[in-house]
Amino acid sequence: MRRLFLLIMTAVVLVMAAGCSTDKGLKVTSCSVASVTPSGLKALKAVLKVGIVNPMSNLTISRIDGVVNNGGRPFANFSTGKIKVAKRSDKVYPLTCTGSIADDVGLMDLLRLASSQDFSGMTVDLSVKVRFMLGICKTFKFKDLKITELMEPSVAATYLDLIIKETMI
Repeated sequence: MRRLFLLIMTAVVLVMAAGCSTDKGLKVTSCSVASVTPSGLKALKAVLKVGIVNPMSNLTISRIDGVVNNGGRPFANFSTGKIKVAKRSDKVYPLTCTGSIADDVGLMDLLRLASSQDFSGMTVDLSVKVRFMLGICKTFKFKDLKITELMEPSVAATYLDLIIKETMI
């Protein structure tokens, strides 16, 4: 569960940044997992290291909220903390994330997804709030972003295999 969540969060952060970037604007150059802390049976906290190139003025990505859907039904929820991005910079920033599996999703659902390795029915809905200079705020919304377009199926399958091995031990 942990690795699947991290895989999805990494893909979501990269897509969110790609959706907000232009050739002369904000770009995400890297995203990796710095730490993971389980928080109960169905939740966790993670810190991602996100590389951002910002040729513009100071801005703050104040919040990212999202829902991962599987076949139109909520599978997991997540949210992130904020990142203060310095003007004219190329830095790696820590991004705190929290996530949880939906109440009606159980271990059998995870095992079924892992055994089928079929992510075609999975989508992500995102809400990204960005605060620009002088307090101007804009919320970007992305609906039904397909997981299969965000990541390679073989990568997701590897993560799910690791989840199964951890669960069985």
